[in-house]
Amino acid sequence: MKLKDLIEANAPLKRLTEKRFVSYKKMRELVKLRKAVEQEVEFYATEEKKAISLYAETDASGSPLFLDDGRLRLKDMEAKVAFEKEVTTLRETDVDGIEPITLSESDFRSADDLPTVDDMIALEGVIIFED
Repeated sequence: MKLKDLIEANAPLKRLTEKRFVSYKKMRELVKLRKAVEQEVEFYATEEKKAISLYAETDASGSPLFLDDGRLRLKDMEAKVAFEKEVTTLRETDVDGIEPITLSESDFRSADDLPTVDDMIALEGVIIFED
């Protein structure tokens, strides 16, 4: 599984763990999964901040500057290429040790607790949805 998949799954996984489940065992599996995903997302955020501090233009207080459209303002074209390469490589990093868990409709307390279609798509790498 790639780090970018975990980044995409992070918010939907948080929403999923706020739902009510029938089985305590499934809830524990979800908690462990969420903690593992959050740890990887924190790693990504830390490494991305390092790249930003290395390649971005900063103001007098050391905060990165942004363009009018919200993109990061990089020092020059070489910095842009290096930053994009570093972030892409980071996002494509293989992550080991995170095993997907299986959920079915019967695991949820009620139909109101079922995830949305968009959340299910984002969670495909970490949750196996069975009929």
